[in-house]
Amino acid sequence: MRKQYLPTIMLLFLGALAILFIEGAVAQDKGDKESQTEHQRTENVPSEGMSVNISGKLALCSHDDRGHILIDVNGGAAPYVFKWNNNETVQNRYNLLSGTYTVVITDNNGKEHTERIVIQPPFPLMAELIEKNDATCGSSADGSAKVEIKFGRGGPYTIEWSHGLRDELEATNLSPGSYTVTISDKFNCSTDVTFEIGEGTPGIEVNESIQDITCDNESGAIHLDVKGGSGNFNFEWSNGQTSKDITGLTAGIYEVLIQDAEGCSLLRTFEVVSSQSELLIEVSRVQHNLCAGAEDGEIDLEISGANAPFTIQWDNGKNSNRLTGLTAGSYTVKVSDATGCSVNQTVTIQEPEKLMAKLESSVEMDCSTGESKAYVWVKVDGGKSPYSINWSDGSKNLKEIEVTNVQEVTVEVIDADGCSIKERLRINSFDVQTGSRIDFNFRKLQINALDEVYTSESLVFESEISEDFIAWEWDFGDGLSSSDKDPIHVFNESGDYNVTLRAYDIYGCSSVETKAIKVLEYEEWVTIPSAFTPNGDGLNDSFEPLLKGVNDFKMNIFNNWGEQVYATSGLEFEGWDGTFKGKLLPRGSYIYQISYTTVQGKKIQETGSITLIR
Repeated sequence: MRKQYLPTIMLLFLGALAILFIEGAVAQDKGDKESQTEHQRTENVPSEGMSVNISGKLALCSHDDRGHILIDVNGGAAPYVFKWNNNETVQNRYNLLSGTYTVVITDNNGKEHTERIVIQPPFPLMAELIEKNDATCGSSADGSAKVEIKFGRGGPYTIEWSHGLRDELEATNLSPGSYTVTISDKFNCSTDVTFEIGEGTPGIEVNESIQDITCDNESGAIHLDVKGGSGNFNFEWSNGQTSKDITGLTAGIYEVLIQDAEGCSLLRTFEVVSSQSELLIEVSRVQHNLCAGAEDGEIDLEISGANAPFTIQWDNGKNSNRLTGLTAGSYTVKVSDATGCSVNQTVTIQEPEKLMAKLESSVEMDCSTGESKAYVWVKVDGGKSPYSINWSDGSKNLKEIEVTNVQEVTVEVIDADGCSIKERLRINSFDVQTGSRIDFNFRKLQINALDEVYTSESLVFESEISEDFIAWEWDFGDGLSSSDKDPIHVFNESGDYNVTLRAYDIYGCSSVETKAIKVLEYEEWVTIPSAFTPNGDGLNDSFEPLLKGVNDFKMNIFNNWGEQVYATSGLEFEGWDGTFKGKLLPRGSYIYQISYTTVQGKKIQETGSITLIR
């Protein structure tokens, strides 16, 4: 086909050149010595102050085509006279063949301006499709095509693809279907190239059912019917869902990418529309509470749009567009129109920070005489300053007052918005009893056989302090002290110590108690007799070890066959009287086993024999 088509084009091209040659000869016979070019003007001889703009159709696209020349004159002196080389006196020329046209323009002052305009002859514009790739799937946009301009007047060329691409010779991402490429030269002469993008496998077909948002449907939904393609489908929605159908949607645009088992895909876009009525609620006035805890808030609503009548329902049970007597908090109203559409609105009634007043007092006490003087002051928070302060003794706007022989003080605080609060304080300082007594005792933390106090023994000091005292301090006389109420103390050296307890009441007055403690050097020993004579004469009638500086004493006695005949524990025991289960045991040797813990915590075990003599 190309071999048959090109000679025809060339014949047309040669015919156009012949016409151009004849018209050029005629121009020479008329005295036009200028050579023909593709420029819009061949000569421009302007008159002083006169400018001319030439437009129109200045090139022919075919032999049946005709051109025209439009002239726009500025400057000089109007009116203007136009005289063409064929003696016509019109301003604009129409239905023109290719060639050179000369016009002389004369203004009202006789000034002349000459324009020579060329209308280009027909010239072939040839383009063809040189490359095409079909789409892999009927629903995929991965096809491509490329065109080439084979012959023409020269650029710039305008290239328009039927799917919207411009000024490109190659297009990609093409879906299956018919495409046309229109190529135009600088004189708007054009040629078309048409082609088909095929499909490798059948495409994916989708039919949708969209549920829009209405008064009955508070949310939208999109349901798909998917056919074609190959195998199972995967869905990727723009809102992150992966199911075929999606529900609970707000109004808006939703895209879905559908892909089959072969990798073919289809991108579709859907819109969920809200057709709910334009029911509008405007909060026209809100009156907040001036004082915390007040009930003077108010709300006024204005309702418009949609279809009257309107139904108003507040969450506090009211059904008016005006609420009064409100405490601080949020109030929600539901307004419905005659069609059943409804809109909710929440309004918040605010209140200032709560006005608070706190009374505090202090007492100055003369510990020697028991006389006292009290001071009371008020701390104010919240509300709105400045504050007015009124005391029960008549004082005004003072933060602190002095109180004498008064058991109760009252203060009223009023803020700048008129909010007020009253507080009372009971004063007990005038009933103070001085000279309260304190006392203390001490005991060993670990009970042992020794009555005296020895070094390294832990002593518990137990205080007897009345409720009037709020703090206390111990001085043990060995350079150490404690602030515990019932401390534990160890004397590391022997000697005589004065232990002092000093207690302080709420007024700083103190009482003192001192006791002397004698601390002996620690002694530790256990003496075990080797024999005893339980004959009832009062002398050496029992086997009883002598202990000193010992804790947790235990003793077991066995006969020669290993049978236990006696056992005791503790620091106080009577000893073994030589009997077993109420019967006298025969004379002879017996085995003893003792264990004890020293005051310093050392555990000791001893075993030996004892002789029972009768």
